[in-house]
Amino acid sequence: MTTPSPLPHSRAEIGRRLKATRQALGLRARDIHHATGIGESTWSQYENGRRFPDLMQMLPFADRYGVTLDWVYRGIIAAVPFELAQKILDQLGQVPPQDAEKRAEAETDVTNAG
Repeated sequence: MTTPSPLPHSRAEIGRRLKATRQALGLRARDIHHATGIGESTWSQYENGRRFPDLMQMLPFADRYGVTLDWVYRGIIAAVPFELAQKILDQLGQVPPQDAEKRAEAETDVTNAG
């Protein structure tokens, strides 16, 4: 029996996305506090999944750093600027969709050639 994956809108998954985004941007919680007013302790609670991020606090974060609320709350990265999305996915240890498609095509080519 497999363990179901966490829901994309769970506190834990939102926290993972926030942490990966912060790291991809090369920021500390203190930097986010100075730019948005979100307290360092509050941000830590968001990242660690102990607290659900307040929408009104996420708006200035999203605006300031070019991420979308769809990314923060739903895990939809499509509207995040390409270079930032690549860095975030790298932080999460995920392969960007286009790279996964290229890899699958290359593996298919090698399989068909043999």
